[in-house]
Amino acid sequence: MRLKKVSALFMAAVIMGSTMAGCGKAETEESKDSRDIEISFWHHMEGTNAEALETVCSNFNETLGKEYGINVIPSFQGTNTAEKLNTLAQAGDWGNYPDLCQVASAGIPAISEYEIFVSPEDMYEKGEDIILERDSIIENNARTFTYKDELCAMPFSNSTILLYYNKNLLDEAGLNPETAFGTIEEMAESIKKLTKKDGDEVTTYGLNTQVKRYQLVNWVGGQGDFNFIGDHEGGRSDMMTKFTFGEDGTLMNFLDEWEKVINTGGYKAIEDNINEEFAMEISAMAIMSSARIMKLDGLIGDSFEWGTAPLPKVSEDDKGGTAVGGSGVVMFDKGDEEELRAAWIFQQYLGGEDAQYDFCTASGYIPMNKDLYETEKMKSYMKENEQIVAAVDQLMNSNPNVQEPFDIVTGDVNTIIDEEMSAFAAGKQDKQTTHDNIVEKCNAKVAEYVGVNQ
Repeated sequence: MRLKKVSALFMAAVIMGSTMAGCGKAETEESKDSRDIEISFWHHMEGTNAEALETVCSNFNETLGKEYGINVIPSFQGTNTAEKLNTLAQAGDWGNYPDLCQVASAGIPAISEYEIFVSPEDMYEKGEDIILERDSIIENNARTFTYKDELCAMPFSNSTILLYYNKNLLDEAGLNPETAFGTIEEMAESIKKLTKKDGDEVTTYGLNTQVKRYQLVNWVGGQGDFNFIGDHEGGRSDMMTKFTFGEDGTLMNFLDEWEKVINTGGYKAIEDNINEEFAMEISAMAIMSSARIMKLDGLIGDSFEWGTAPLPKVSEDDKGGTAVGGSGVVMFDKGDEEELRAAWIFQQYLGGEDAQYDFCTASGYIPMNKDLYETEKMKSYMKENEQIVAAVDQLMNSNPNVQEPFDIVTGDVNTIIDEEMSAFAAGKQDKQTTHDNIVEKCNAKVAEYVGVNQ
């Protein structure tokens, strides 16, 4: 059993039920130097993103953590932390849970049902130890981690989908970024002009992207003012029981336009090494998460000029925008009031201006704290790193209802969409077959889950 380390602040709160100010003169030099409460933090970051996260944790421990008597211990737990939590939950092994865990938004509905789960909404309602005001969280980001009208996680490593383009190749083709890819149809025309061939062999593709769940739900969700991909607001007001993109016509709307991309002859539908191939000018455009910005910056260096733009619209009249991607941080009550309060302090810190600036500028993720954008340091950063501007503008201008669905069987859905869209792109099946297969297979998977769990 690890040694419990209690700060003066929490000792006073537990024993006296008082506020921090109530500690007053009773606080001794010895108590100020008492050892910290240790809280465990599971994450799924790797590489430079993990380094950025470790820096955030270290900064907390040396600043606010030292002030409050808290020491955070981060621990990498693989790329699917929600699955690991679910395995422990099925065994009722709550004792081996961390105090906090970074999870993708898709895991929220299941995690919110765990008996030891505590939401930020619960803590905000208590009104204690508030260091991050609730309205500092951008509405779109908060909506991403909201289930049944409850904010279930603190948004942290968030991103949005973007179009990346090689400015040099666009100039060479006589294309203007202002008009080259506002819609999928405009992008298809640009692909034709950007594609280079040596005989029948393509040497430079106009576009590289592989349409999977991530890409498709953004194109479906952004149609009109906004569009829910499934019933019950895409699974946010209650368990999602079916996909509705077949009923409302939005899937076919997308496929009608995407067929124009496939027919250009300059579209690469498989992502082998999408970062490296864009950096090597094998593709003139690519569609990827904004979280790739820092990676690409390192790969490209000064070899050519490049930029980012919002995701092309399905129709010129669409106003929905795109969804917030990425992860948030959930919290658990392991039966120790001091640890829970310490976890709450750290959870808020992760959404604060300092942590969001340090993490996002080192990783390429987009800050979810709206107050940060008013600071001089963030304004300077965006001025010096213009590629992130399109991501921020797109996020701010998107409808908060445009979200990835809580479709529960996310992995199965991703595989279905990937396989069907790959077959469509390869000419192995027509548009109507692709549409019907996606609708029928995705709904079958959701129905199977609902039948067992509802």
